[in-house]
Amino acid sequence: MNFVEKIDDIYKKNKNIEIYLDMDGTIVELLFDKNQSYREKGVYLNKRPIEPVINEIEEIRNKFPAIKFKILSCSKSNQMRNEKNEWLNKYMPFINPNDRIIFSEEAGDYLRDDRNIVKAEYINKNISDDKIIFLIDDDIEVLKGVQNLLKDNIIPVHVTSILI
Repeated sequence: MNFVEKIDDIYKKNKNIEIYLDMDGTIVELLFDKNQSYREKGVYLNKRPIEPVINEIEEIRNKFPAIKFKILSCSKSNQMRNEKNEWLNKYMPFINPNDRIIFSEEAGDYLRDDRNIVKAEYINKNISDDKIIFLIDDDIEVLKGVQNLLKDNIIPVHVTSILI
């Protein structure tokens, strides 16, 4: 069963679905270099969208209008958080700014040591029993953290599952 079919199966039983999307490596290209130029002002805005993933999100959005999409992402700096919002305004403007949870290490939203669990903690605090939550991420450790919550209504999904 592909991802859209899985959504369809769940949607028939419960339309109260939220899909949380990571950004880097999930919907935005993830590039590293020795000089960490990705931290420089303006560089994030030039990152390319991962179009096959965004196209699948658009298909889901069109087919299942009651599903709410949210961003759940981490940033090293406040500047990068701002640029992520600008990037979303350009490539995914349908995601309401109030539905963009972008933690900043610089602002103290998370520590490097708890980066892998900050998303699971956020989801755990913001879920109700009648809601189905999907977290689409490229980081296995983050997905394991969500899975370790041991709740049937929270479904971790590796980004590659959307593409096959």
